[in-house]
Amino acid sequence: VSVKSILVPVDFSQYSFNAAKYALHVAHQKEASIMFVHAFYDAVSNPINFESFYSYPADLSDTQHEIEVDAIGKMENFMNGLKKYMDIEGIKGIKPLHRVMAGAAEDVILSMIESEQFDLIIVGSRVAVPFDSWFGSFTNTLVEKSTIPVMTIPEDAVYKKSNFKKLMYATNFDKSDSVAIRKLLSIAAPLETQVHIVHIDITNENPFINFDLAHFKEKYIGNIEDVKMVFDLIVNKDIIKGIENYISEKDIDILAVTTHKRNIITSFLKPSITKELLIQIPVPLLVFHSNP
Repeated sequence: VSVKSILVPVDFSQYSFNAAKYALHVAHQKEASIMFVHAFYDAVSNPINFESFYSYPADLSDTQHEIEVDAIGKMENFMNGLKKYMDIEGIKGIKPLHRVMAGAAEDVILSMIESEQFDLIIVGSRVAVPFDSWFGSFTNTLVEKSTIPVMTIPEDAVYKKSNFKKLMYATNFDKSDSVAIRKLLSIAAPLETQVHIVHIDITNENPFINFDLAHFKEKYIGNIEDVKMVFDLIVNKDIIKGIENYISEKDIDILAVTTHKRNIITSFLKPSITKELLIQIPVPLLVFHSNP
């Protein structure tokens, strides 16, 4: 797996702009192409449903045109802001592309990753945003349904030149987890990245205190060139707090989780864990799929 093409959904908010700036650095670092996309309301496909029949405003086409023109103007301003940022940061060698499309944001993005070649989605996230809100629902839908990795960028996250140098992945050290770990390592391989593979024990019984981590690595993972791995065990009854503490202590740049069913994250706290991580974790969260 290599990251050669990045898709960035934007809604012109401040946290969206911050994620876009972050995405530019990632594209520059990985020498990848990057596409910014905004989806605007499609009044034609989504007419107002009133008392069991569809009613169309007399000026529907005019309304639709106004919505589209407004979106195009905002996208132009958004891209101009990014170009100024690129000049300030000295980001060269990449040519950001952009599109403005009609339709529901999640439908537009999911359709694009099915029909085109993208390797990574980068999207902004807001601290403590309710998951029944539009943004929370959109981000959660991407995380659940995207067939490619999704990286969420907290609104206060600032890109550092050292980013991607320390990646944390939580695991239960089951052999089925080796598929996810190998996939993660292949994502990290192009860079001098240190991957922290961590088991979080919430029982305080230290079940892996005598676990042969070297054997696990040799049997289920093998040697991945250019990737340094660190295996750790931490104990905390609160899995979120355990992750937060580890990120702070080890200066982790990115937290990676997978959606496969036997992973420690999903087995302990079910799907709600991803929502909590999106809201509470202060570093970018990389969510990717692997075989169960």
